[in-house]
Amino acid sequence: MGDQDPEPLKPSIAIRLGWLGIASAALDLTAVYWKTPAIRPGVTCGDLVDVLTPVLLVLLYALVLRQLPAVPASDRRPRLLFMIGCMALLIGHGIHVAANSIHDAIDRAGLADPGGLVNWWDEHVSHYAVHGAKALLCVALTAMGAGKNPSVERRPLLFWIGALAYGFIVFTEGVEGQTVPLVLPFVVLYLAWSLGRGRPLAPVRLFYTLAALVSILLFAYWGIAHRGFPEFSQVGLIPRP
Repeated sequence: MGDQDPEPLKPSIAIRLGWLGIASAALDLTAVYWKTPAIRPGVTCGDLVDVLTPVLLVLLYALVLRQLPAVPASDRRPRLLFMIGCMALLIGHGIHVAANSIHDAIDRAGLADPGGLVNWWDEHVSHYAVHGAKALLCVALTAMGAGKNPSVERRPLLFWIGALAYGFIVFTEGVEGQTVPLVLPFVVLYLAWSLGRGRPLAPVRLFYTLAALVSILLFAYWGIAHRGFPEFSQVGLIPRP
C-alpha cells in the first residue's frame, strides 16, 4: 500500500545545481545585453538585473548547500569558505554595478578617467572579487558535497544543461572581465584534481567538473583563434556604451 502520509518531495541537488548554472548564465547575459534606459539617465534595465544578480545567486548557492551533508563540528572550514564567498560575491557585484555605470557615463561624455581610478574599481577590483568568490564557493560546496552518495541522485536533463551553462559563463566572465589569470588556472587545477580523484563523482563535483571542462575548451578555442584573450566588446560581440 505504501506510506499513507508521505513527506512532500524536495527538489534534488541535481535540480538545484541545474538551476544555479542556468541562472548564472541568464542573469549575466541579461545584464550585459538589456540596455533599455531605466529610473534615470545612464541607468539601464541591465544594471537593475546586475543589482539583483548576487542576491539571487547567493539564494541558489544556499539552496544547494541545504541539500549537502552536515559538516562535522571538528571541521568548519568549508562553511567558513562558503560564507566568505557569499560576502565577496555581494560586495564585488555592488562595486561592479556602481563603478561600471560611472565608467560607462564618463566614456559617453568623452571624459578622462582620473588616474584610472574608475577602471581600477570596475575592471580589476570588482571582477576579481566576484570571480574569486565563485571559486571559493566551488571549493566550499565540493568539500561539503564529498559525502553525498552519488548513487541515490538522478541526473535529469536540467543538471546537464546547467553544468554546460555554468561552464560557458565562467569562460565569458573570465574573458570579458579580464580575469583569465585567475579563472583559467583555477578551472584547469579543478579538472585535474577531480579527474585524479577518480569515480564515483558526487553531484557537486560532477557539476563543477563538467563546467570546468566546457570552460577550458572554450578558453582554448578563443585563445587560439584570437592569439590571446581579447574582451568580447573589443571584437564587437558586446555593444559598447
